[in-house]
Formats: sequence, structure tokens, C-alpha cells
Amino acid sequence: MPNETQLPPELKITDRFEVGLPKLGTVSLPLCGPVFKIWDGIPLAFDYGNKPILNYKGEPCFAELVILRTLLDHGWDGVWVEAFGGTHFLRSMPKGWSLKSEHVSIPKDKEDFLKEIQKSAGTKACFDVFVWKKDQILFLEGKHKHKDQLTEAQLKFIEGALNCGMSPQSLVIVEWETGKDMTP
Repeated sequence: MPNETQLPPELKITDRFEVGLPKLGTVSLPLCGPVFKIWDGIPLAFDYGNKPILNYKGEPCFAELVILRTLLDHGWDGVWVEAFGGTHFLRSMPKGWSLKSEHVSIPKDKEDFLKEIQKSAGTKACFDVFVWKKDQILFLEGKHKHKDQLTEAQLKFIEGALNCGMSPQSLVIVEWETGKDMTP
């Protein structure tokens, strides 16, 4: 199970997220609630149709990359899994709708495992961030608090991951917000 010794302090597990799955019933997933900074620098030419741009150590990033980079900075390896127009593995900000220039390779065993989950799930969907460290594997799904929710395809992905031997504790919901989102 991810805990404070495995996850960075910025992604500390603070609660549980109950998810009703089509075939497996209700499962309880770890939940963390980080607060991210809004990017207030020069506007980007490409924002994926008005996705929030966040500030990660002085660089503009989408939430998926803030989550990924936080983990990379703490010794994990991994990628943002973007399913737009096919499955792409990213570590940098996309510059346009074609993601080929930002696509990176991942170890074959990790890619094969992801394909096994997707086959079991019957969907190409995946959680946003796929990371590994030694023998640990985590999937993290970023959701903008009060604005996003899990999709039907993501529920299928959870079932596929569980059917392939993943523990519910290895499927983390990152319900992020910005200082601007928070109400007093």
C-alpha cells in the first residue's frame, strides 16, 4: 500500500475514495488532496482546449505532469499515459495535438503489463500516471476537485488492474486543487 515512506509528502494519502465498479462492487482506493500552484507566467500556445496550467518549480505543466514530476523527483520512474489518438507515454509538455514528438519509450515489461490490464479491462483507458520503483507499481489518476470525476472507461481500467493482480492500494486518486479553487 502506498504510504508516507513510499509517496512524496506532496502526495501524502489522506483519505479513501470509494468506487462502485460494474462487476466487482465497491472498492476503496487511496486518496490524496494536494494543492497545486496556478501558472502565472507567459500563456502557452497550446493548452489542450483550456486545461488548467499549473506551476511546477517555475515551469508550466498540466496536472498529470505535476504529479509525475513530483514522483520522479522522489526516485520513481514513470510516465504520463495520454490516450488521445492512441497510447502515448509522455514526460514533457505537449506542444500540439500530435503527441509523437513528446512520446518516450518505457520498459517492455511495464508496457506489456499495461496492455494486459487494458485487455482485461476491455478499454485503452488508463490512469493518468504510471510509475514504478523497484518492484512497486502505482497508477495515479488526477482529478480537479469539484470539477472532474472518474469516467466509465476508468472504472473498467480499475477492474482490469484488479483482475491482473494489482492491489486497490496501488491505484491512487489524486484529487487536486489550487489555492484559487479553495473556499474559506
